[in-house]
Amino acid sequence: MTTSTQDPNRIRFALHGGAGDPPPGAGAQPEQRAALQRVTAEALALLRDGASALDAVTRAVELMEDCPLFNAGIGAVLSRDGQPELDAAIVNGADRACGAVTGISRVRSPIRFARAIMERTPHVFFGGAGAERLAAELGMEMVEPGFFITAERLHQLEAARRAGAITLDHDDHAFCDDDAAFGTVGAVARDAQGHLAAATSTGGLTNKHVGRVGDSPIVGAGTYALNGACAISATGHGEYFIRYTAASEVCARVRYRGESIEAASREVIEELKQAGGEGGLIALDAQGNIAMPYSSPTMLRGQLSAGKAAEVVVETKP
Repeated sequence: MTTSTQDPNRIRFALHGGAGDPPPGAGAQPEQRAALQRVTAEALALLRDGASALDAVTRAVELMEDCPLFNAGIGAVLSRDGQPELDAAIVNGADRACGAVTGISRVRSPIRFARAIMERTPHVFFGGAGAERLAAELGMEMVEPGFFITAERLHQLEAARRAGAITLDHDDHAFCDDDAAFGTVGAVARDAQGHLAAATSTGGLTNKHVGRVGDSPIVGAGTYALNGACAISATGHGEYFIRYTAASEVCARVRYRGESIEAASREVIEELKQAGGEGGLIALDAQGNIAMPYSSPTMLRGQLSAGKAAEVVVETKP
């Protein structure tokens, strides 16, 4: 149950920067850690100043889209035609309002566009050329596709093409340099009023078929939030998160079965693993508990609670 009363002790925030196989030297990942620390610090400052959970996750994901170390916005992975195809979604737990976009390559901030769809149109989900026309009509900042392309991602695409592979953004050492970019980004938050929100942004899979859509922009699969239950942002093999409606499944287990957020999210990730899917998620429940399970060899994520220092970890399973 949420209330309009402001209480800074309610503030919670978590974010992720992708899941998959660690590139060589992934035990440290100092650049990624530092980037997520900066993002977390800004999100905390916003929440302490009274910003909504929706504002916090929007800004956090926007900052990660601007960082070439991740698979979102600048530095996103490339489809087999050598172009970026960007996806994003945002959900407001207070009223289930949501916005999503897929297959765009000319909008500066996919997550800002997803929010504009939610707040400024009667619709939820747009894709491709029509989405980009709408973005221009709404006054979103537009760029050329090359704005998002980095040398590291071109290298990964070339290696994947030679191998005939379609991979997670940092799967398999053959597709990554020592300083290779990490993964899909997402954030969940609870604000001082107790409201929840979630946001996710990604470039998808390296060397994927043009037009492929993963779970990140699909509400209930890779992104979800509902006051009184939980907020979720996922990363990994999107096809499995779609098939298992992973984000909404976690929320349903919490809401209807009374499972803890830790148990619900861990069990869903285990189900995907048994089916052959790899990845992880960050989950935040209405009481402020945070869970961050993953089945891939490594996952980059961080969290904070009011009055406590931010924790950012790159954890690799033995």
